[in-house]
Amino acid sequence: MPNKAVIAPKSTEKKKGFMPFFVAAIAGILAPGAYLLGYSYYEGYMNAFGVETDGFPVSAPNVYVLSYQTVGYFLLSIGEVVVKALDGLLVAPIIYWAFGALGLSVGGIFWLLKAIRKEPHPLVQRFFEQVKRIISWLHWENNDFTKSIGIVGVASYSLVLLASVLISIALFWWLLPLSAYAKGKEVAANRIELFREKGCHPDPKSKWDNCFFIVDETGRQVHEGLLIAMNDSFVAILKKDGSYLLKRKDGYLLRRQLH
Repeated sequence: MPNKAVIAPKSTEKKKGFMPFFVAAIAGILAPGAYLLGYSYYEGYMNAFGVETDGFPVSAPNVYVLSYQTVGYFLLSIGEVVVKALDGLLVAPIIYWAFGALGLSVGGIFWLLKAIRKEPHPLVQRFFEQVKRIISWLHWENNDFTKSIGIVGVASYSLVLLASVLISIALFWWLLPLSAYAKGKEVAANRIELFREKGCHPDPKSKWDNCFFIVDETGRQVHEGLLIAMNDSFVAILKKDGSYLLKRKDGYLLRRQLH
């Protein structure tokens, strides 16, 4: 019986490209970046109340939620800046100038296209021929001096670009957490200012009181104020004269009034 050639099955495995490594690298950068962003916001928020974060550690999922919230604040701020810029541009004198410049640009390009299609004057034609000769002589394929300048220029530009990218990444890595810290502090400062102006009052939308009340085992109210943070051991609240760190007791209850 004649021998039959055995054809090996084609491999179904696909070659891995650059994309999985790129996605993994981005994820490796974004995860700690998002954590740093959320925790910086939390630190700024607690610092505005005069409370240290060491006594009220926050879980990683909550940090990422705060990071998502902080990014939302940043996007809202950017949106406000864009809206204000558009409002400033869409006024009578500026918009007329903009439409005028657009019309002149369209007219200039239209005239240039018409001029290119016409037969050029002999003097103009000789001028462009001279320019082409000079450009051809200066081309890096025909001139070693131009080639040397090009190599040095590209190398210098690459070094400057690399240094600029590294500096930008470093600034971006530090400026975002600082901005998140400032945003958390700003949000807390707004709550403190409202509390100082109006004291304990119901929210007009949710109808819940903005303050929490600490009640002892006899039902007597011992403290009231804004709830800053709480855990199994301590409760931090803001009262009219400052922030208080209270040790939790078995008989104490936290109560919030619904109006």
